[in-house]
Amino acid sequence: MNKKQIAVFEKRGYDNAVFATGFSKTKADACVDKIYKLYREQLKIDGWYDVQPTNEEGEPRNFDEDKVNYVDLVKDIDFKDRRSLFFKELNEDEHNFLEKYVVYGKHLLEEGKLDARCVYTKDTDAYRDLCKNIVGQEEMKETLCKLGAVFSYSQKRKMYDINTADIHKVFAFIGPPGTAKTTSARYFARMMSEEGVLSGHRTVYVTGTQLKAKYVGQTASRVHDIFTDNDIIIIDEAYSLVNYNEAAKTDSFSQEALAQLCIEVEEHSYDKLIIFAGYGGDIDEKQNKMKRFLDENPGISSRITFTVNFSSYNADEMLDIFELLASNVNYNIEDGWREILKPFFEDRIHAPNFGNGREARRLLEHAMSVAAQRYIEWEMNHHDFASEGERERAEKKQLTSLTCEDIQEAVREFLYAETVIRGRE
Repeated sequence: MNKKQIAVFEKRGYDNAVFATGFSKTKADACVDKIYKLYREQLKIDGWYDVQPTNEEGEPRNFDEDKVNYVDLVKDIDFKDRRSLFFKELNEDEHNFLEKYVVYGKHLLEEGKLDARCVYTKDTDAYRDLCKNIVGQEEMKETLCKLGAVFSYSQKRKMYDINTADIHKVFAFIGPPGTAKTTSARYFARMMSEEGVLSGHRTVYVTGTQLKAKYVGQTASRVHDIFTDNDIIIIDEAYSLVNYNEAAKTDSFSQEALAQLCIEVEEHSYDKLIIFAGYGGDIDEKQNKMKRFLDENPGISSRITFTVNFSSYNADEMLDIFELLASNVNYNIEDGWREILKPFFEDRIHAPNFGNGREARRLLEHAMSVAAQRYIEWEMNHHDFASEGERERAEKKQLTSLTCEDIQEAVREFLYAETVIRGRE
């Protein structure tokens, strides 16, 4: 649905609320501003802004300046949810205006008129953000587009009352360490929501160990509440629940979590988006933890409909990742840095403990520590400047520059740290 269509619906909702409440334009506009402010805050609480760091120009996004989509508000608003900020923060007049404001949209939603269209995955803001912030992984990106098309297609069939089998929304995102599996899972959840496939977008991200409660008997209810309270459940490292040491048994807390997890996946594979993310795919057999986990849990593995594969990065992609990470924190890198890092990454991609994107992040952090020391030494030289403006420009240049010497020293520090950690392997 394009912005013009949404604006038409919003205007009709606004006019309806003004007519029903008798509010002046000033009072009505104040209500609308407060409603969207609370909606943005609720989305932040739900974890919906975690993967939207920049706007289309690559600048830090100021969510307080964004007006949230009226159609999304209509879909998400639940007047029975006593935990929502709308229930807690709106007074009686404001709550009355909100009800009148969204009633028109609710009517359209019930009639199926808000969703009578297919939104193509590649046209979503989430997909554009994914491509902008994740280097490479073309197979993964193409797979996500195909999956988005499957669910939009299925939804379109239902709108025309064509007999359509429900598709399980349970996915496995597998690949080597540091290949952006969990980040991509969040982007994919946003894509599905933008396409109108999901009924809501309350999101939770948990690891396997976080599914367990502190006391015996509480784990099952904890897992149940996670599924009840959220529309999108991303579970990272679920295999941490399983003890693969043949000499020891999986503890009772993990057994309880796994049993309830199987129940919840069975119950909610249609109405929730469930993503299992972890190490797997084309990696060493000992590190293929997702395969071992799913082999041990047929109740879960049989419910996973689609698998999204992530591949290791090559040296050129690692250079692009390093450049992207540096750009995201406003560093300008001196020309010639690629010639320094190319042989470094060509060697690292063959290391048994290669961490893919994490290697670029670690190297950048080493470079930042070198740059910090260089800046302190520069500042202690007590430079004379013609004006305060000249001083500020010089300081900003120092604070946002990475030199080739910084990069070379960072490589040396990185490799030294590896020898300390790895020993004499």
